[in-house]
Amino acid sequence: MRDVTRREVKQTIIDFAKASLSKVNFTIEELKRAFPFHSIFFPEKALLSYKIKRSLIIGIEKTLYPKLAFIIAKENYQSAHRNYQISGKVLSDRVSIMHRIIDELLSGRRNPDYDSEMREVLSVSYGEPIDISFVADLFIGDFKPGPLFLEIKSPKPNFKVCVESKKKMFYFKLLFEDKKPEAYLAFPYNPFVYRKKYNHRFTKQIMDLDREVLMGEEMWNKIGGSGTYEELLEIAEEAKKVI
Repeated sequence: MRDVTRREVKQTIIDFAKASLSKVNFTIEELKRAFPFHSIFFPEKALLSYKIKRSLIIGIEKTLYPKLAFIIAKENYQSAHRNYQISGKVLSDRVSIMHRIIDELLSGRRNPDYDSEMREVLSVSYGEPIDISFVADLFIGDFKPGPLFLEIKSPKPNFKVCVESKKKMFYFKLLFEDKKPEAYLAFPYNPFVYRKKYNHRFTKQIMDLDREVLMGEEMWNKIGGSGTYEELLEIAEEAKKVI
């Protein structure tokens, strides 16, 4: 990353952390009294985080990670957008096949397979054009070899998120089919540590893990290039010292 990007990433982390911790309306001593045994295992600042852990985790996943991804992406691309509205027309019969595929995945009648799914959808060239519109968590129009779409979500997405993400990814590939599009469900981190150990039921049921899912460092390196994830970890350590 360039120095200006590193500074922006670091300041974004610091600002988010300070704003989140400021929501705790208790002193450290009050929290120690309220959670006497927690203080044995957690440092003082961790007690503040513990008090607001649910809202903190939601904020990190819905706000901080997508913002950091956008900051990193805009360093290398002119057409990088966060929360980007994408609209266009697709053939109704292709949409029907898409829905059938998703229904079969949900019922367990088929296993996820990116190549076969896209062959089925793209094999149809008839039907009335219908309007579709959806929002990309991150869209990079000038990504190479073709435009990039990321759904940046928790690594353990619920059933609804998996289905809606799959639909968006289908729509994106159909809208940009002649431009070598790439679309992924992207996880900023992997709580299972290793890809081969990833074992979240909903994701595995709906997504082709090898072709449609980016995990942890794969996501960050996809956006910023090789080494971005390690550099991001270094910046996070720097930010911790001033929070």
